[in-house]
Amino acid sequence: MLTQWAKTEEHKAKVEEAKEIIQRALRTHKKPYVAFSGGKDSTCMLHLVLQQKPDVMVYHWDYGKYLMPREFEKEAIEIAYKIGAKNVIIDTSNKYTSREATGIWYKDFLGRAAKELWQQGYDLVFVGIRKHESLKRKRRIRKGEKITAIDECWPIKDWTWQDVWAYIFSNNLPYHSVYDKYAPIVGWDKARFVTFFDKEFDYLGSSNIDGVLLWRWRNEQI
Repeated sequence: MLTQWAKTEEHKAKVEEAKEIIQRALRTHKKPYVAFSGGKDSTCMLHLVLQQKPDVMVYHWDYGKYLMPREFEKEAIEIAYKIGAKNVIIDTSNKYTSREATGIWYKDFLGRAAKELWQQGYDLVFVGIRKHESLKRKRRIRKGEKITAIDECWPIKDWTWQDVWAYIFSNNLPYHSVYDKYAPIVGWDKARFVTFFDKEFDYLGSSNIDGVLLWRWRNEQI
């Protein structure tokens, strides 16, 4: 079904629109980077951007072993390189000392890393968020709200989950094995790759309930 969706005019139009959005952003900004989580949305977005700017910096935030199993983290980075990334920066915080640690991304990324990126001259970040993910993200995109001083570009903002998987399968892109484990439980439309037991992203529209379920599933298999 998803490979068939890739052949529809509707999907093709969304892909072309995403490419045009990226082209415009690259024309108007001097030093962009890609925010890459390792999930399905950022995988599509990274592939689209690399086609136009192969040397783009790819920024990945590591949430530490208490919120992201190490084998999952390693696989996410491998995906970026397999897609063609050449300049991958992995950042993290030394405050990830337990599962109970909270507010770290807000303090260390927004409070430190984002400022450092701005000071280094980065003036644009490609972010793989979509209107269909949640009402909060739909509102954020509609209002054009960015979370740092750096401009944001959302190339796949109008894509549905079908568009995401259709793009991955039709382009034979690598994707995180979490989805193959998780989709049979909740469905391909709901399967997500997120941090575990981390409520920090709720206000950004990324519910953590799926990650908790996946963590439980993983532990049951061991």
